[in-house]
Amino acid sequence: MIIKNAKIYGEELLDLRIEGGKIVEMGENLRGEGVLDVEGLTLLPSFVDLCVNLKNDKFSLSHLDLLEKECLKGGIGAILLRDKMRFDEEAFALFLQNCAQKKLRIFSSIKVDSKPRNIATLMREGAVALELESAQDANTLKMAMHYALMKKAPIFVRCYDEGFDDGGVMNDCALSFELGLGGMSGVAESSEVAKMKEVAEFYKGAVVYDGISLEKSLSLLDGESVLVGIHHLIKDESACAGFNTSAKLMPPLRSSGDRNFLQEALKRGKIRFLSAMHSPKSVALKDLAFDEAAFGIHSICEYVSLCATFLVRSGLLSWRELCEITSFNGAHFLGLDSGRIELGREANLIVLDEGARLRPYPSCLYAGDELFGKLKFHILRGELLKL
Repeated sequence: MIIKNAKIYGEELLDLRIEGGKIVEMGENLRGEGVLDVEGLTLLPSFVDLCVNLKNDKFSLSHLDLLEKECLKGGIGAILLRDKMRFDEEAFALFLQNCAQKKLRIFSSIKVDSKPRNIATLMREGAVALELESAQDANTLKMAMHYALMKKAPIFVRCYDEGFDDGGVMNDCALSFELGLGGMSGVAESSEVAKMKEVAEFYKGAVVYDGISLEKSLSLLDGESVLVGIHHLIKDESACAGFNTSAKLMPPLRSSGDRNFLQEALKRGKIRFLSAMHSPKSVALKDLAFDEAAFGIHSICEYVSLCATFLVRSGLLSWRELCEITSFNGAHFLGLDSGRIELGREANLIVLDEGARLRPYPSCLYAGDELFGKLKFHILRGELLKL
C-alpha cells in the first residue's frame, strides 16, 4: 500500500510505502499498487489507551464487539482493558482467546484486592499489569507490591480513600454545596498519593499513578509515571451544574485551577499517559438523580476529536508532541513497535480531517461544544479497515 500526499503530524507532506505491515519507505512521488490518496488530510499514529472499560463493567461478546467497533472508529488501535470482571483462571483464559480474535489489540490488567485469587496464574495466562486501590489494607498493599516485583509487572494505583467522603458524588466546592450534593474532597486523593509514593519508593516498583486529577497530587509526583483523563484537562466542576449526570466522573471534575495546572503539566511533559477514561454506562444507569446516577463516561468515539479541538487547535501542543503521549508512550508500555510514524515501525495509522466539524450527542459531556477532527481512515498493521 502507498499512502500519498499525507500531512505527517499535520505538517510535512510526504508519501508512505507500507509492506508486510510496516512503514518501509517515506518520500515524495512514490509509485506502486494499492494507492490511498489522502491529500489535505493529517496522518497520525493510532492512539493507545491504557484505561478502558466495557459497558456497565460487564463482559459479554456483544460488549466486546461494541468496544472494538467504537475504538477502531475512534482512532484507537490498542487498549489496556481494566479488570472489573474478576475472572477466575479458566474464564480469564477464554476471555483472552476472544480478545485475540479481534483486530483491535486488547491487553488486560488484573486487580489485586483482599479477596482470594490466583494472581500469579492470571499473570502467566497473559495479564500485562496489575491494578491496586490505595485505600486497601496494608497487607494487600504489600502483597500487590510483591507480585509486581516477582512478575516484573507495572502496577496501576488509583489513589483515593472513600472514607473521607461518605456519599460524595462531585468535587467538594461551592457548587456542590449549592446543589446539595455530597462533596469529594481533594485530600482524599492527595493524602493517598503521598502514601503510595512512599510505598513505591520502599519497594522500588514500577508504579503508574492512575487518574490523577489535582494540582497538589501532580506536584507530589514530579518525575513519576502519571495517567490523566482528558476530561480533567478540558472540563471543571462547573460542568455538573444543573445536575448534569454526564459530568459525574471518577475521579470527579475538579476546579478550573486544577484543570489549568494539568494542562500546563501536559505541556511540560509531566504527564506520561493520556486516556479517554472510557467507562460507558447504560442510559438506565445515567438518566437518574445525580446522587443515584453511575460514575462513568462514554468517550472513546470522540477522543481524537477532543484532542484535536482542545489540545492541538487551541495551541497547547502540536500533534507531534501530543502523539508521544497518546500513541508512543502507551505503545512502548505494551511492548508494541508502533506509536510513531517512522521507517521500520508497524503501520498503525489514522487519517484525520482536522477541519471537519462534529456535533456531539445531546447527552454527551461535550453537548454544548463544537468539536473538530473527523477520522477518515484507520490502518492497523498495514491493513485498511472498514469503519
